[in-house]
Amino acid sequence: MKQITTALVVGLAIVLGGCTYTEDAPKPVAPKEVAKAEASKTDKKPSLKLEKDAETGLVIAEGFDQVKTNCTIACHSAGLVTQSRGNQKYWKDAIVYMQKNQGLWDLGNDEPIILKYLATHYGEVAAYRRTPLKV
Repeated sequence: MKQITTALVVGLAIVLGGCTYTEDAPKPVAPKEVAKAEASKTDKKPSLKLEKDAETGLVIAEGFDQVKTNCTIACHSAGLVTQSRGNQKYWKDAIVYMQKNQGLWDLGNDEPIILKYLATHYGEVAAYRRTPLKV
């Protein structure tokens, strides 16, 4: 049993030893650090705990009503929103895709409000669970 435990520890050390950061690879950023960086860009203090809608799980903030009405009530589940992350261009491209291929209507004056809400609350996240691979 002692030999198995020693072999397991040595094997684990070899595996973990190979998973170290290199200086030229970008280091992952913790979500809290991303929030701090984003907050410093806008000079607004981030709300650490945003209220979420019990029905959809979406953050309740400016633009929530437009997103809930145009996206989750009329079209698809909120899960498609909450599992996605992207900047304003990403969300605009998603809307254009849905308009061209899935029958989404013209959002009119609601579109800029929806885009701002999505980019703010479901924007890009620079956190990785491991260092990205060099390809």
